[in-house]
Amino acid sequence: MQQGQPVAYASRALSQTEQRYAQIEKECLAIVFACEHFDQYIYGRDLVTVQSDHKPLETIFKKSLLAAPKRLQRMLLRLQKYNLRVTYTKGSELYIADTLSRAFVTDTEYIFNVFSQEISQINQSEWIPKISHARFQQIREMTNSDPVLQTLKTVILTGWNDRQEDVPVAVRDYWNIRDELSAQDGLIYKSNRVVIPKVLRPEMLSRIHSSHLGTEACLRKARDAVFWPNMSAELRDFISKCSTCNKMQDQQSRQPLITHDVPKIPWTKLGVDIFTYQNQDYLVTVDYFSDFFELDILTDTSAMTVIDCLKQQFARHGIPDTVISDNGPQFKSADFHTFACDWEFEHSTSSPYHSQSNGKAESAVKIEKKLVKKCISSKTDIWKAILDWRNTPTKDMNCSPVQRLMSRRTRHSLPTAAALLEPNISTNTHEKIIRKRQLSKQQYDKHTKDLPELQIGQNVRMKKHPNDKYWQFGTCTQSLGNRSYLIDLDGKSYRRNRREMRPTKEAHDAERTDPLPYKPEDDPPMITNERPHNESVKQPIAPEPQTALGSSRETITSPASDNNCAVNASTKLRGSSRIARLPSKFKDFIMN
Repeated sequence: MQQGQPVAYASRALSQTEQRYAQIEKECLAIVFACEHFDQYIYGRDLVTVQSDHKPLETIFKKSLLAAPKRLQRMLLRLQKYNLRVTYTKGSELYIADTLSRAFVTDTEYIFNVFSQEISQINQSEWIPKISHARFQQIREMTNSDPVLQTLKTVILTGWNDRQEDVPVAVRDYWNIRDELSAQDGLIYKSNRVVIPKVLRPEMLSRIHSSHLGTEACLRKARDAVFWPNMSAELRDFISKCSTCNKMQDQQSRQPLITHDVPKIPWTKLGVDIFTYQNQDYLVTVDYFSDFFELDILTDTSAMTVIDCLKQQFARHGIPDTVISDNGPQFKSADFHTFACDWEFEHSTSSPYHSQSNGKAESAVKIEKKLVKKCISSKTDIWKAILDWRNTPTKDMNCSPVQRLMSRRTRHSLPTAAALLEPNISTNTHEKIIRKRQLSKQQYDKHTKDLPELQIGQNVRMKKHPNDKYWQFGTCTQSLGNRSYLIDLDGKSYRRNRREMRPTKEAHDAERTDPLPYKPEDDPPMITNERPHNESVKQPIAPEPQTALGSSRETITSPASDNNCAVNASTKLRGSSRIARLPSKFKDFIMN
């Protein structure tokens, strides 16, 4: 066509083989025939517009060659020497082409038949790697018995409607990929991938995840070979219920930092902790406002010894409003609870094995331990080192810890003017602390992400100890706030931080009902050049409950606390699947 007027005409009839092509393949074949027939007119032109009443062709010409089925790929390769722009036009508006198509030339003997024979011999199954004849027959039989895929096959061969609403409901999930679908030899393909019938999908999920490669690796593996609607979502859900993968997952990422409320006056919020160095125990008490800490040498780590040291500190500086500690036996004892009630302060504990919750005390322990090590190594006075540290101005604060606590400097080993030892209240200390914490939070949160909150009754995987290899199955029973939860694990309650727990979609008996694993020995023999005709077709096998190899159940024998439990672990292995046979020496005997 030139300026809306025809320049030349050409037509031919389809061969018997070509009449069995999918509709999109017939339409593309017409374009190939037209371009090669009028090669002298269009070769070398900047842009040639092709009008077609088959809308999927407009999309497939814009995609990569790899997205097209093999037969379409061969046709598109044939058109690479032309600069084509395929546009969709309604059939009722293609007046000349539609009219002439009703009076086509019946002669099929044409030089173009050489190419027709070439593309008619393309077998899509040859591009499917490592498929046996029995597996091929199995997929074909299941495809023929699947009503949805039979409807889809009919739509592919007869052509898609222009509107999605006019397509049968059963195959509307395939609408967005209609230009990539083809049917050949009883199978349906999406580009180079086989469309799996519904009855075979559970088995395919097991085969894809047979090596427990992880979610993303399994998705890449599946997307390279097979296809069905919502395959990615089903595969993610299948993997999320795999107990083997769930109990061997990596540590979760850090969550955004939650800082403690900054007190407005000194010695109202304290952190306490105990550390040991060279068989000597120390008690550290640190103020959240001033960073001022006290160090006590302990004769033992009993609750009464710790209480006596804290009483001396409280008598010297006053009773705080809040004391934060870990879950050590000294702080969880009844004596310490009575002490907190008598002295009227609130005692708060952090989640077990999550020292970050009591970060102020942990930071003070790090400083104290370093001072103790250096003083012991250099044989200097530890108390003089602590005095010097307390009088050293804090970075970006312009005042020392002792100034923030006592509003004055204390005399130390360096010559100090008398005016500097006079009382002087530090100003804007509260704002400076807040600003400093904001900068720390901003830096810390660069590589963190929020974890969703757990719901009461939700199944989770939990580590009793951060160094445990496996995540154990439990149920969330209570939320304690600030990312702390109570987890029921084998009848025992554990308190853990949210980072030590993973939500799971497993059922309560997940440890004993792993999906049926894929066994390579169940596969039929590999394909050869000559396919046997008497080979039986293997029917699909539905997954059956089976005990996971290596799963373990733990029994708590003496639960004293959340983080001190005596555990007897016994591993229950799967029984052997071999058939028991009597020794040959008993073949002449009748055995009961």
